[in-house]
Amino acid sequence: VDVKSLFLFFFSPQVLLLACAEDLECVPGFQQKVFYIEKPFEFREDRLILNLKFDDCQGNNKLNFEVSNPDFRVELDGNLVALKNVSEVGRALFVHARSEHAEDMAEIFILEANEKRGALKEILKLEGSLGIPRQKRAILATPILIPENQRPPFPRLVGKVIRSEGTEGVKFRLSGKGVDQDPKGIFRINEMNGEVSVTRTLDREAIANYELEVEVVDMNGKTLDGPVRLDVSVIDQNDNRPMFKEGPYVGHVMEGSATGTTVMRMAAFDADDASTDNALLRYNILRQTPTKPSPNMFYIDPEKGDIVTVVSPALLDRETMESPKYELVIEAKDMGGMDVGLTGTATATILIDDKNDHAPEFTKKEFQATVKEGVTGVIVNLTVGDRDDPATGAWRAVYSIINGNPGQSFEIHTNPQTNEGMLSVVKPLDYEISAFHTLLIKVENEDPLIPDITYGPSSTATVQITVEDVNEGPVFHPNPMAVTKQENIPVGSVVLTVNATDPDTLQHQTIRYSVYKDPAGWLEINPTNGTVGTTAVLDRESPFVHNNVYTALFLAIDSG
Repeated sequence: VDVKSLFLFFFSPQVLLLACAEDLECVPGFQQKVFYIEKPFEFREDRLILNLKFDDCQGNNKLNFEVSNPDFRVELDGNLVALKNVSEVGRALFVHARSEHAEDMAEIFILEANEKRGALKEILKLEGSLGIPRQKRAILATPILIPENQRPPFPRLVGKVIRSEGTEGVKFRLSGKGVDQDPKGIFRINEMNGEVSVTRTLDREAIANYELEVEVVDMNGKTLDGPVRLDVSVIDQNDNRPMFKEGPYVGHVMEGSATGTTVMRMAAFDADDASTDNALLRYNILRQTPTKPSPNMFYIDPEKGDIVTVVSPALLDRETMESPKYELVIEAKDMGGMDVGLTGTATATILIDDKNDHAPEFTKKEFQATVKEGVTGVIVNLTVGDRDDPATGAWRAVYSIINGNPGQSFEIHTNPQTNEGMLSVVKPLDYEISAFHTLLIKVENEDPLIPDITYGPSSTATVQITVEDVNEGPVFHPNPMAVTKQENIPVGSVVLTVNATDPDTLQHQTIRYSVYKDPAGWLEINPTNGTVGTTAVLDRESPFVHNNVYTALFLAIDSG
């Protein structure tokens, strides 16, 4: 037969059979043993699926059909129908027919739509993919599909094992995990007719598949057929909500970023079967807070969960926003986002990061300061404004003196709490040298400005400093003074003349002198001209003389 005829055999079997029936002798059994049908959305109750023609060539007395799936039956006229609405069947059904004179087995393979459209060689591989050998089998144990979360009553019939050689005088025996191995007692088999039952509710997320073995034994327990593998698959029900397990979810995006910039990815988990729509997730933004400057600042890819910006770079301006922090309530819905899907939510926090797009500016062009001469320390705090984020180097200020400080008498440092510039005198100022100082101060940021922003005139300021005069004490020149004299010189002898000057040259003060310390009482000083003379005999051996040196202290006092 050529390929075209083979396709006719698979998809229009009755047509081929009718065309050839007149030329064939009666062969006992099913007139067609293999069927391929396309899986519908649902097998409807009592609706004809196909007709199975069985003929034992002697009248079909006592004809009986058995179907591997208890949700189906074959009527006496060979019509295969469902006993209820069924959506999950598996990949194959087996029908065993027995009459007084013959028995046979028919196989019905259930194909997805795309499989039916596939190449012939792929269809021919189907039986192998189901693990079903083509040779005749004594035990037929087709895979059983059981929905999870079934409600009582239990036990519930879920499948049937068929023995082609009949069941008289034999027993079916079932074993494996779920029968005689933990968890024990979930499945059992009717020893006499091979019907398989489940005794309790199943949870696919706990155990998705059971691999059992079935064999046929005689009444003494001796194995006659098998063991044969019986697969039980638990059909997933949508009983798990999507869950966001990796929170908190925090993303960052730079202000002014281009439209479509990816901020972060949200990923939810669904414990249902990943191969079904029960775990097929779709993402959506339920709410954005705040809603300005646009209620739709961001978009989430419904399949991937990627959050991206959708506003123009101009709207993504941190300094004009009500808040640089946005909170998005993200919903994940299974069933591919259909209304019947279960949902889970999480909050995504998006922070708009600052870039240095604003130069610092002094709050005024000129600052005033007054300092007493001879004093050091902070004399004035310079204030600046910067619209960038205070937590970043784009806001933190760096000050420098760019003019008016040749003697390095001034320094400026940044107050880390207020960002102000603290201008200090580090070398005492002299009123008599200069009563006024003018400094030019520049402010910059720790971080460089972005390329299209520059420091302008407002980033410099002038500081006018007035030095206040202080009444400074007179100064002796030199100090100390040394003079050598013989002991026992006459009383009234001139020893030396001291000289003191007043630093306050602009105040025109007078100076007078006096004795401060004269331990032996030998000396006196002229208060006007500073001449020091003796008032007693100088004695080298006096206890007030140490190493031939006698020390006395004098004061110079100005008129201020």
